[in-house]
Amino acid sequence: MARPPPLQELPPVYTPPARAASPQILAGSLKAPLWLRAYFQGLLFSLGCGIQRHCGKVLFLGLLAFGALALGLRVAIIETDLEQLWVEVGSRVSQELHYTKEKLGEEAAYTSQMLIQTPHQEGENILTPEALGLHLQAALAASKVQVSLYGKSWDLNKICYKSGIPLIENGMIERMIEKLFPCVILTPLDCFWEGAKLQGGSAYLPGRPDIQWTNLDPEQLLKELGPFASLEGFRELLDKAQVGQAYVGRPCLHPDDLHCPPTAPNHHSKQAPNVAQELNGGCHGFSHKFMHWQEELLLGGMARDAQGQLLRAEALQSTFLLMSPRQLYEHFRGDYQTHDIGWSEEQAGTVLRAWQRRFVQLAQEALPQNSSQQIHAFSSTTLDDILHAFSEVSAARVVGGYLLMLAYACVTMLRWDCAQSQGAVGLAGVLLVALAVASGLGLCALLGIAFNAATTQVLPFLALGIGVDDIFLLAHAFTEAPPGTPLQLPSFPFALP
Repeated sequence: MARPPPLQELPPVYTPPARAASPQILAGSLKAPLWLRAYFQGLLFSLGCGIQRHCGKVLFLGLLAFGALALGLRVAIIETDLEQLWVEVGSRVSQELHYTKEKLGEEAAYTSQMLIQTPHQEGENILTPEALGLHLQAALAASKVQVSLYGKSWDLNKICYKSGIPLIENGMIERMIEKLFPCVILTPLDCFWEGAKLQGGSAYLPGRPDIQWTNLDPEQLLKELGPFASLEGFRELLDKAQVGQAYVGRPCLHPDDLHCPPTAPNHHSKQAPNVAQELNGGCHGFSHKFMHWQEELLLGGMARDAQGQLLRAEALQSTFLLMSPRQLYEHFRGDYQTHDIGWSEEQAGTVLRAWQRRFVQLAQEALPQNSSQQIHAFSSTTLDDILHAFSEVSAARVVGGYLLMLAYACVTMLRWDCAQSQGAVGLAGVLLVALAVASGLGLCALLGIAFNAATTQVLPFLALGIGVDDIFLLAHAFTEAPPGTPLQLPSFPFALP
């Protein structure tokens, strides 16, 4: 088999295929496109010839530059903030978010932790005292979460979002309200006395047992304290908020509970409440006027009768609201509990994230394995953790993918005839693609461009596929090149104006 002559022996005379296009150029219909094509072909051909003449220098300098840029990966930043990832800069959503923060302030924000309960058997009605009892069990486990950080213990009552503690002229009542003021928890349990069990805090008055929401009757308390103090302002406040008897005036899920208050509607009858009827129209917090939780916030998969009355549901949901890091920082700034730890907003965020992770863990472990119900816990930190996990670069997957492509390129381009074999070309090409990807990402990191899940999980493999495809095209073009291909670019046989 005849071998092609080396480049130094190629004939200098070469007739380009563009001669056939000269009538079209002379006609003027495709003059500019063909001229540009010929011009750039000449530039690229000259560049290739120059690189070929100085291949050692180009290879050394290229590897040096690519390697230096690849070191930029050490300062890469992975972006996991949903707002930064999905909200377009300058878009309508971005403007509305900016307007909300500007008008309401950062302190108006809060974080949500959710407990969603569903039956194991799909379609089963969940509006039963037994199912609500299991929901209470999971919610109680979650509400009792405590984490120890910076030498302090942090529980729900310290970090939860509260609607605002009113100012009372009577100092004793004001201190009692400050200790008892409840967290904002949107839960179907608020339709029943058991909702009070989720609220922490207690207050002490001389001659009385500890006051908690499970035994607090505001109306009765006002009657007892009326002769000893002027409480007209406090009474007016309770009337405006329509607090009434708070939780002790609501039915008990389990009326045989020893702590079920005598003021509960079903305390004496010992009859379990109709859960669907109690939840119809939603539930109220301790204030009937300002805390109304709609059905859509508490239930899922609802079914109604012809009159629109709630009959059944397939899911229960409780939402715990926590302060934002900024709020928590401001709340404890200057407090005696944090004066010795250098309290900062970053530390406040660390406390919240630690509490949320523990919240999810304990809530999911609250129900026994053989329970007919299942609990799904979710917090804002959960989503951040998921994004972090998917954004982390898996070295094993990336290296494994590139090694497989390396083997594929080498094997498919290998030939028994050593003169025609291009296995080393495939090897060098895959390594060059890997270095190009690393240097490109390193340059982006040096420019301050943040990475995301697509950058770390998709881009390396996408660039590998596109780069290796070009290697096969170049290798095929080289093998198919005719023996008369010149080293220098010929001049065109026609003149261009």
